[in-house]
Formats: sequence, C-alpha cells, structure tokens
Amino acid sequence: MSGPYHVLTLDGGGLRGIFTAAVLTEIESALGPAFVDVFDLLVGTSTGGIIALGLASGRTCREMLDFYREAGASIFGRPRRLRRLNGPKHDRTALDAVLQRRFGEMRMNDLAKPVCITAYELVHGTPRVWKDDHAPGLRWGGDQLVWKVAASTSAAPTYLAPVQMGEADSLVDGGVWANNPAMVGVIEAIRYNGRGLGDLRLLSVGTTSQPMRIAGHHKALSMGSLKWAINALSLLQGSTSAAVDHQVRLLLGDAYLRLDSERTRRIALDDVQACGPLQEWGHGVGRMNLDKVRKLLDLR
Repeated sequence: MSGPYHVLTLDGGGLRGIFTAAVLTEIESALGPAFVDVFDLLVGTSTGGIIALGLASGRTCREMLDFYREAGASIFGRPRRLRRLNGPKHDRTALDAVLQRRFGEMRMNDLAKPVCITAYELVHGTPRVWKDDHAPGLRWGGDQLVWKVAASTSAAPTYLAPVQMGEADSLVDGGVWANNPAMVGVIEAIRYNGRGLGDLRLLSVGTTSQPMRIAGHHKALSMGSLKWAINALSLLQGSTSAAVDHQVRLLLGDAYLRLDSERTRRIALDDVQACGPLQEWGHGVGRMNLDKVRKLLDLR
C-alpha cells in the first residue's frame, strides 16, 4: 500500500454535533463531494459517531446538519418530569425512533466506507469499538445494525439509558473514554490497515470546548462532593480530549489538523436553545480553515 491514508475523526457532544456538522458542511460546500470521498476511514464518538455513520451510509454533510436541526428538539426537548435519582434525564425512545428511520435495517458491512465507532461496555468493564469488517481478523461487528451502534455510542450516562446489543452486555457513550477519538483512528490505521505514521493525514473536528478552570488552588480546596459531581463528566471528557489532541499532534505534526472552538461557557449536550448559535460558529470555523484542509488532504 502506498500514498496517504486519510482519516476523519469526530468528537462526542450531544446536540453540539450541530457545530461539527456545520464545519463539515461549510468545507463540503467549498470543496465538493471529493471532501468526504477522500477519507479512507471515518471514526466517531457519540454524536460524532452518528455523523460518521451517516456519512458512511452515503449522506452528505448538509444532510447530517439538517438531521440535527430537525431531530434535536424531539430527542432532548422534553426531559422526564418525574426524573428519579437512579434514572436518566431523557427517555431514549425518541432518539431510537429517529435512528431507526434514518438507517432502517442497514448493517455495518453495508456502509460505503470503513468506520470505527466507540462505546463502553459496562458488564465486562471494557472499551468497545464497533467496526465493519474492513480488515482481516475483524468479525461480528459487521453484522450489527447501524442504528443500534449509533444508539450505543450516544447513550450518555445520566442523559440516556444504556443500550443492549447482546444478551449479556450494556453499552454507554464512548465519550467516557474517547470523547476525542483521534487516537482510535491512528491505532486503527496502523494496526488493522498496515499503515505507518508517515502515511496518515488526520482531520479531527470537535463540538466546541469549555475547559474546566478555577480561580486558584484555594477554589479547588473548597469544592465539595456536589460541585465535583456536577463537573465530573465535562472534566473527564475535556481533559481526555485535550490529552489526545496533544498526543496525536506530537505523533503526526503537520499531518494532523484539529478544528474546534473554545467558548467562555459550557453548553450542555442536551440544551436545545443554547445549541442554536452553534451552526453559525461551525460555518465560521469551516470557512477560516479551508486552506488548511485543502493542504492537509491535497485537494485543489
């Protein structure tokens, strides 16, 4: 095998996937269908997993952006009124129905492009990467229904109930270990596709970030269990995403491009109203980075 190996990786973040889809739509509008066609592997976590599966099934970036704009309110618009401490905030019935309508009976091996979709399996306590059978030695994942893989990768703890794929598993959002799945893409290209680091060209797209920061050490000392619990998920996802970004940048150098936008306040992954401006932010980030994307992917 010779020539560049192009990888697109997409972060988790619930409805903040509007930003991701808008970034991709802006680039697609400028570069044409060749933008998505050039990628050899699509990797996604949570909302990024849904977008990756959509693109791999033949949908355009614009269609995925429309998907989020149309489906967001029905999925997250009505939190459970009688929410219990031991129950999720949202009923996952609406999301599952939308995914089933979008993907029908399509199986992972029916997809037009190789994919890696992250999740975490609770019964055995292990990370899971759902794949089509795109390389020797890969099996079983290709037989899975696409909509159920999409449901499992986006089952964010406290927001949506876990998903069961088999009789003895329980799956939640891949964001608990790989909210930024760029390293998953690097490992997949090297381990299962026989590529070297020098072959890789990796584009990573986030869902906006708001790193947890405090005024000083005195503030950390005063934080009790409730304060830590409120910030735990965003802290873990944000810190691991930043670490992966740094690691992949060290490995790939100029062959890696990360597109994201840091914001002054955190936007909850299910906040329909607050996610409204994300489309314009995404279009802006896409426009500002067109030349960098062209250079990375060698698109003229």
